[in-house]
Amino acid sequence: MLVRDTFCSYCGTKHPEPLAYPRTCSGCSTQVWANPIPVSVVLVPVVDGHRTGLLVVRRAIPPISKLALAGGFLEEHESWQQGGAREVREETGAEIDAASLVPLWFSSSQPRPNRVLLFSTATPIPVSALPPFHQDAETSERGLIFGPDGLDDVCAFSLHADAARRYFAERGITGGHAFAAY
Repeated sequence: MLVRDTFCSYCGTKHPEPLAYPRTCSGCSTQVWANPIPVSVVLVPVVDGHRTGLLVVRRAIPPISKLALAGGFLEEHESWQQGGAREVREETGAEIDAASLVPLWFSSSQPRPNRVLLFSTATPIPVSALPPFHQDAETSERGLIFGPDGLDDVCAFSLHADAARRYFAERGITGGHAFAAY
């Protein structure tokens, strides 16, 4: 198995063992670092009558069939707000205003702590604003969760469950997640 950055990306010289960052090429003196990888994750409140839920997707990629908040890696040209709005659109079809995103919580993932997750909250949208859902290679279903209980059993990522619990706790919402497809 080839390890990332085993060879210099500028001149092709093999880096000496043990491989550690930063790496300095013995051939051309170019340095390479393992910089953090930012991930924007958005909690989108959706108002359905008398209750408000958080927008989630059911994953069609590993971990398959688990629920996740909309989010993903930022692209080089994006702010965390723009990347978050793009991910919401790509994964759920919903349109949100990137400028309306409010930071909720930032955390590092485990076992790779260089994945920095930037959790934010969007302005609530009415359920009528959700366009028809079309599954794709990454998402098989879209829905809402309405409470914090049981999230560890259904969420793909523990940090997504933690962020949802923070959101519900700030609003005094208790009870089961009560997932419903939308």
